[in-house]
Amino acid sequence: MDEDDLVLLITVVVEAADEQQARAACDALISRANAQIVDARDCSDEEPGCWAVVITRPSTEKATHNVSAALARAVRTFVRGLGEGFSTPRVACEPPTAWTVLDEPELINGLVPGAERVLVEVWAGDDPFGAGTLRDNAPSKPS
Repeated sequence: MDEDDLVLLITVVVEAADEQQARAACDALISRANAQIVDARDCSDEEPGCWAVVITRPSTEKATHNVSAALARAVRTFVRGLGEGFSTPRVACEPPTAWTVLDEPELINGLVPGAERVLVEVWAGDDPFGAGTLRDNAPSKPS
C-alpha cells in the first residue's frame, strides 16, 4: 500500500449470543463491502449480548494534496454504497481520520440483523489501533 492509500474501518455493534453469531450477522455487509473481519469483541459489560465486530478494506479514494477532503469523501462514498436508504451522513474529520456513526437500527438491520449502530472510520497512514489491516501487517519501509 502507498502513503496516499486510505483504509476503512467499520465497527458494527450487534446483538448476539456469541462471537460466531456476531460474525455471521455481518456476512451480508462483508460481502457487499468486499471487506474482511479483523476483530470481534464482547462488549456485554456495557449491554448484555452486545458484540462489536470490526471489518476493514482499502478505500478507493486516495489522500493526495487535500487529505481532509479525501477522508470525508471516502466515508460518504462507503455509506452511500450501502444502499438506497442510507443518506449522505454528516462526517467528522480530524486528520488522519474521518468518521460517522449510523444509528438508525431499522435501516442497518436490513444489512446486519441485530445491529444497533455502525461506526464508519477512514484512516490515512497506519491504523493506530492495529486492527490488522494489510498496511499494519506489511513489512516496514526503510526511512
